[in-house]
Amino acid sequence: MRRVRFAAALSAVLVVASVAPALADEFGELVESASEADFAGRQIVATFLDGETAFEIIDVEHAGSMMMTGSQGHESMIGSGKLSGGDGGAIAVSSWNSSQMSDRYEVGSSSPVKRLDREATAIEIHEDGMVRMRLVFDEVTGAPLVTEVFDGGGNLFRLSSMLEIDKIPGRLYSARGHYADEFEVLVPTSRHSLPAEAAGYNLADAYTGPTDSVQGFYSDGLFSFSLFLVEGSADSQRFSDADTVEVDGLKYRRLVNPGEIWVTWRANGDTYVLVGDLPPDHLEEVLDQLPKPGRRNLLGRLWSGLFG
Repeated sequence: MRRVRFAAALSAVLVVASVAPALADEFGELVESASEADFAGRQIVATFLDGETAFEIIDVEHAGSMMMTGSQGHESMIGSGKLSGGDGGAIAVSSWNSSQMSDRYEVGSSSPVKRLDREATAIEIHEDGMVRMRLVFDEVTGAPLVTEVFDGGGNLFRLSSMLEIDKIPGRLYSARGHYADEFEVLVPTSRHSLPAEAAGYNLADAYTGPTDSVQGFYSDGLFSFSLFLVEGSADSQRFSDADTVEVDGLKYRRLVNPGEIWVTWRANGDTYVLVGDLPPDHLEEVLDQLPKPGRRNLLGRLWSGLFG
């Protein structure tokens, strides 16, 4: 069995690279302002799922299109379709496509609020009459101060909140040494068997990867995930302590991280890994439309029956 190292950075690069252009005017302006904001500070990121809480406090610096994050001495820099540092190594995306926000979402009206004793603007995104996401943007810097994501039952699923903020980034430009000289380049490919759509998430791009793998990047313009397909059996050390969960009676291995969820399973003799920020009800709907665990094609079943 091959061991494969899946980098969370691969998903992060594409999340940053994908910008949804077709948003309600005010929300679109707030998002665009945030993408160009200059700020620095500390941030807590937490995910709450099935009684489990995963959280971390990170340093964040953002200037122009570049962002640096750091936690416990592990720093990563993201910008211009590149990511270096952290556990993901140095990765570059050669090209990508934007994703428009799905019409299943409605942008609510904004309201003035105060956060960290600062003037701010709060705005909500609704789905099926319920709040799916609530965001708070700083009036001075444009920085996103708070992002709250809710599950299908209206419960808080993920929280990202600035604990402190400063208008002027302090270390970003002096930390360019974190950018590597050489990057592993992800090249788009049309030769793959990934589905074009899953539960409202559209395949924006597919890339070739190491060890005969393919990565597909899916988005509905608000949330996104990467789907890795590795031919044959593969294992990743990252899932050594993962929990086994059941979705519609089928078993998956799942890791709950502060900023994203990782899920892996085997189907049709191949290995799948999903890394994304989508809410749990969306995740279940997506998994229901992807190849199911334990199912193999006819040739695989015949081979197993003949040779064990």
